[in-house]
Amino acid sequence: MLAYMTYDVSTVLLLLVLLVAAITDLRRHRVPNWLTFGAFFGGIILQASFIGWDGVTTALSGAGIGLLFLIPFYLTGGMGAGDAKLMAGVGTVMGFQVTMFAAAFALCLAGLYALILICMRGEWTSFMQRYAVAMRTKHYVTPDSKSIAGHRFPFAVAIGGGTLISLWWHSQLEFYHLTTQIGYQLKAWGGAGL
Repeated sequence: MLAYMTYDVSTVLLLLVLLVAAITDLRRHRVPNWLTFGAFFGGIILQASFIGWDGVTTALSGAGIGLLFLIPFYLTGGMGAGDAKLMAGVGTVMGFQVTMFAAAFALCLAGLYALILICMRGEWTSFMQRYAVAMRTKHYVTPDSKSIAGHRFPFAVAIGGGTLISLWWHSQLEFYHLTTQIGYQLKAWGGAGL
């Protein structure tokens, strides 16, 4: 029972980290190091304390796949280092498979959001022209700072959304053991006259 509850508690803590990251990224366009490193080392410590050395392996493989998905976008200037570090922190808590899906869903959500903004602003033609030139010259063409593609995107929001979808997909948002334990505790307190 305790082992299953720890996954519920880990998921709750992860969701709190993602909420703080999303709010901070929306307000300041940055994900702070204390949050990303806290999630990273906290995930390793949680995994190690619940599963032992296998937990450390699980945490590091999750961090690795999270970085593998996002580091190319960081290296090409498509996102900040905080976003990649946040995905690594998410990976330490969730492990390889759930993180792989979370990163893929996050990239899809970000791409969909960007396409919607480009279409709503009427910048589809200039967007396509810029990429046609990039494909022809084999060099990235920097967008105009006035266009929507030239603005910063709070990618922590997409990471949060992708993680939620992945957790839901893998049935990790039910919190069955945690809610059962809280229900038992509330009944016990009620029986004691509290």
